[in-house]
Amino acid sequence: MNWYKIQVNWGAQGCAFVGSSSDSVQELLEKACRGEYLRLDDLLYREGGQIKEWREWDNREVPIVHINPANVVSIQPYKGDPRTLPK
Repeated sequence: MNWYKIQVNWGAQGCAFVGSSSDSVQELLEKACRGEYLRLDDLLYREGGQIKEWREWDNREVPIVHINPANVVSIQPYKGDPRTLPK
């Protein structure tokens, strides 16, 4: 599994989604260029500099997101699971 932060143009400040995908960076870029939605699984969120499980934010939602490629500003890969990486 690969881990990514995908920055989107959403509102005044934008938004970033952090999650995993079986796709490589190249595959995500190709999908975005073809206009295909990008899927991230195992969503996480950042609060006070700490990475937390999505269920701590809202346990009513499935921790998956499909991102409209028209809104993607950047795709940044992590070196591994951000929950286990040193700060």
